[in-house]
Amino acid sequence: MDELIVVPDVVPNCAEIIEIAERHRRLFEDYPSAAALENRGDHDPLNPYRDSEYEDDDRYHVLQATAMPVELRRAILAGLADEDSDLSRFYFQINRYDRGDYILPHRDKLQQGLYMLSDSAADGLVVQAGDGSMAFVADRAGTLVHHDPAAWHWVDPVRSAVRYTLVTISARPPRKRS
Repeated sequence: MDELIVVPDVVPNCAEIIEIAERHRRLFEDYPSAAALENRGDHDPLNPYRDSEYEDDDRYHVLQATAMPVELRRAILAGLADEDSDLSRFYFQINRYDRGDYILPHRDKLQQGLYMLSDSAADGLVVQAGDGSMAFVADRAGTLVHHDPAAWHWVDPVRSAVRYTLVTISARPPRKRS
């Protein structure tokens, strides 16, 4: 398993990104959607025999790049890449977690970049490190968390203020070297 890498101060304009996202709060979609919850029926997310990677058991809010206002997309890209970076295959979304929102333990199929946009000593990501141990990475605005996609990870129910993260595929567009 690849090692867990935590890099602070990668996104310099987190406050700007959050401020714009908050102005467009109504654009965030609930995850899972109301339709997914209705179709799920009587499904117990705490059943230890359930498929642990059934994402409709999670609870948070998503704003995908294609639904973002131009000013928000520009702010995110300004924080991550130079103007001449090739972003043609770059996907991103903002996840918003209100108090009580969470993501249950799961693994990913694709390598992703996870950027913390807000600060909290109480909230963050629990992730399996390269040696198999579990690590808690507290939210620190601007931090990139890069972990093996096969590593187990989750977000415990948020306890402090609203939590924001930016998720990208690939992990990060290349920056122009000076």
